Amino acid sequence: MSVFEEIRQRLDIVEVLSEYLHLKRVGNSYSTNCPFHPDDTPSFYVSPSRQIWKCFGCGKGGDVIKFVSEYEGISYLEAAKLLAQRYNLDVDFGDEEKGERFHSALGKIAFFYGEELKNSSIAKEFLLKVRKLPAEVVQDFNLGYAGDGFKSVEFARREGIFDELLELKHFFLTPYGRYRDFFHQRITIPVRNILSKIVGFGGRSLSEEQKPKYKNSLSSEIFQKDKTLFGIERAKNYLRDRGFLIIVEGFFDVIRLHSVGLGNSVAPLGTALTRHHARVISKLTSKVVLLFDGDTAGRRAVLNASKELLKFPVEVWVALLPSGQDPDSFVLQNGIKALRNLLSSAKPLKNLLIESVKRASPDRREAYLRLFKEIVSEISDPISRELWIKEFRDQTGLNPFGKTKTVAVRKIEPPPELSKWEVDFLLGLLYLSPDLNLEEFKLSSKARELAEKILKGENKDRLPPWLFQIDTLGLEKRFSLAVEMLSVEKPLLEETFKKLFHLEKKIKEGKASSEEFNRFRKLLSALEEGEKRLYKWYKEKVQTL
Repeated sequence: MSVFEEIRQRLDIVEVLSEYLHLKRVGNSYSTNCPFHPDDTPSFYVSPSRQIWKCFGCGKGGDVIKFVSEYEGISYLEAAKLLAQRYNLDVDFGDEEKGERFHSALGKIAFFYGEELKNSSIAKEFLLKVRKLPAEVVQDFNLGYAGDGFKSVEFARREGIFDELLELKHFFLTPYGRYRDFFHQRITIPVRNILSKIVGFGGRSLSEEQKPKYKNSLSSEIFQKDKTLFGIERAKNYLRDRGFLIIVEGFFDVIRLHSVGLGNSVAPLGTALTRHHARVISKLTSKVVLLFDGDTAGRRAVLNASKELLKFPVEVWVALLPSGQDPDSFVLQNGIKALRNLLSSAKPLKNLLIESVKRASPDRREAYLRLFKEIVSEISDPISRELWIKEFRDQTGLNPFGKTKTVAVRKIEPPPELSKWEVDFLLGLLYLSPDLNLEEFKLSSKARELAEKILKGENKDRLPPWLFQIDTLGLEKRFSLAVEMLSVEKPLLEETFKKLFHLEKKIKEGKASSEEFNRFRKLLSALEEGEKRLYKWYKEKVQTL
């Protein structure tokens, strides 16, 4: 039995979901308004007998772990761990014990840094007077100071966490044979994962002579900077009320925005926004505001970030700061009201690109056309892509793709060893970013290999080209149906649909016998309401093949 199956068996889905939602009993099930989409009439149902939930409005559904994953905006594995912790379930996650030792060690060294900060007038002056951070904000974000880098090593030995921190590359061996802290003489900024556990640190130098100005923990089993967003553990709690995520460029930008009430803000860790970042963001929100410097570098960062975000169902808006300013300095100089006004004046990226073309001189227009084509080619949804092109054409009188009215997409057939359900399943993993446990699905070895690569966030060049060139129209419905079809719990459902479709076709053609007509009615009446909806989607899919 897998650890996920053990958790599902030991928990009651109604009890768990009642902690999040007000459930009302309806017959043998429970219902309420769906928390994942605007829902005036209850379309969210929970089945105690089958220990599953399903929304017949937006199509989402799954087990108790899947619900927590969707609601909290965390992965399936993280949701399982959260439930095990919350309900005191003694289950074995394999390497979990080692991971907890790492998190514990980082938490203890963060405490040491906090104590060192109290004893350093230089470090305190930098945070309180130079950066002008309130003392309570410094404490809230657990900011610290690594000191000379030798005392922290001694502390780690005393606390019995030296080996863990050494394995995390937190200490290094000097040419003189002594171990020293990687962040010596730097302000330390704890970096947490979405479950609020410390996975690494950012370090800020205290002088211009100390290079680089910022450095991050080195990659380890629990930390990769290209997959981590600073502030994500706080921001996820604000998103349900705010409805959009603010992306900025630095640690102190996030800290400043959170301190003035804009808790829905995050930043990558000194690197460009990656595809993995975009995937995580798309799980949490459908709208992003990029709040970057208005200079050339900032505008370039906007375009690069947008190319990654538009690969997922995310709407990109842009608010550009005055040249030479970042959110931190802007708030200090102009106040939070001015920043809120700036955010309220943010514009969709599409509008900014169109305005740039309309304002451009004839000799610059071609460059903007090329830029628009680059951005549009990254949009995964073909309908959104066409809408961008239509609006561009209507407002500028130009067709960025010449005489062609659509973006040319090479039609590449997927490998023949993959079923149509597996193809839709893989496309859904890539573009819809769901949190799924692959153990719950019956996949061929080829499909499982690709699914694992997608879930790991492999780069585009390590995935087959057809995944990015095949049609994704109506993907949400296609993916929902694929999930049901490939579920190990419903191996006979597809066969039932095939029989129903064959019988229905004969009935419509007037070729069915009375026995076949009665058989069709029995099969159809045996389906649950959700399965009838799936059958309807199945028919639509088969008829388009």
